[in-house]
Amino acid sequence: MPSRAFHRYALFTLAVGVVLIWWGAAVTTEDVGLAVPDWPLCYGKLNPEGWYKVPALLLEHGHRWIATTIGFLVLGMYFWQFAKFKPGSMEGVGIILCSFGFLVLIFMGSVATAAFIGSLGFCWLVLKWYSQRWPLLRGLTTLALLLVVVQASLGGLRVLKMSDPLGITHGTLGQLFYCLLVFIAFASSRTWTEGRLVLTLKEAGRARFWSLALFLGVFGQLVLGASLRHTQRTHLAASDILTTKGQWLPPFQPPDVFLLFAHKYWGFTVALLIIFVAVRARRWLITLPQMRLVATLLLFMPTVQVALGIFVILTGKSFWVTNFHVLNGLGLLALSSLLVATFWGDRLCRREVTEE
Repeated sequence: MPSRAFHRYALFTLAVGVVLIWWGAAVTTEDVGLAVPDWPLCYGKLNPEGWYKVPALLLEHGHRWIATTIGFLVLGMYFWQFAKFKPGSMEGVGIILCSFGFLVLIFMGSVATAAFIGSLGFCWLVLKWYSQRWPLLRGLTTLALLLVVVQASLGGLRVLKMSDPLGITHGTLGQLFYCLLVFIAFASSRTWTEGRLVLTLKEAGRARFWSLALFLGVFGQLVLGASLRHTQRTHLAASDILTTKGQWLPPFQPPDVFLLFAHKYWGFTVALLIIFVAVRARRWLITLPQMRLVATLLLFMPTVQVALGIFVILTGKSFWVTNFHVLNGLGLLALSSLLVATFWGDRLCRREVTEE
């Protein structure tokens, strides 16, 4: 059974993760992602003198330091779970390979080599997890550590290659990584180990289907939003609310107008889907009252998110409105991932099957 101390540690890591996501959102909102031309150093130094007094450097270089903090916290998680086992001689091969790929990326700039070595590390993770039947937290913390390496690599590549696609990938993977941290905190809680769902087979199937559909829908909206933020940095392609450039269905060209249209209308669709699933989740979670708060929050947060999205347009991408829009979106994704973990988790899906 996971220790309460580890659970508190995981919750603290989650709190720092929120700061990291907010800080990264601020970097993109203020368009200072390339304020520092080199990486991993900052103008050739670990900390340039007075960097915290320059707003652009405070955001960009500060983001790197917070990300480093998260990296060490995840490393602590990994070793916490690692210490419970007696690893064999090959236990650290995957971590070493990924770390080596990371160093190759830094000093040689060989993206293909780093990607190949990193892929070997993930293959190692899958094989070891399956063959040695690792406990859930052992596997999740190892995966989190590997994703930290990948995220750091993407962040560095974003700077060195000045690539918007890499920036979009870095942003979306960062929020998926946060969902993994949520899962680790959840899997170390008493609700995970002691909670019990009582669902019929039919109800369990519906719960799993709709929770997964919800998560994928919210993630799709996140990808659209990240694409929008990295391609329309200074201003949006249109300032109308219901229409886009005066059209209900704009053409595919120019792509920035259609991207804004897709983000707005998929957002409305996902908001309705969230409310639809949340209403049913409250009924499915009747025997797990600790998790009903998740469904309750999901009933109200879509309205807040849509309102924030409208104000982003009306205020011309106000810093605070835009950043709270990103954070609320992160909350929707994280809560959706909690529903997936609840209905798909092996322990919590133990059920007394009663046929109607």
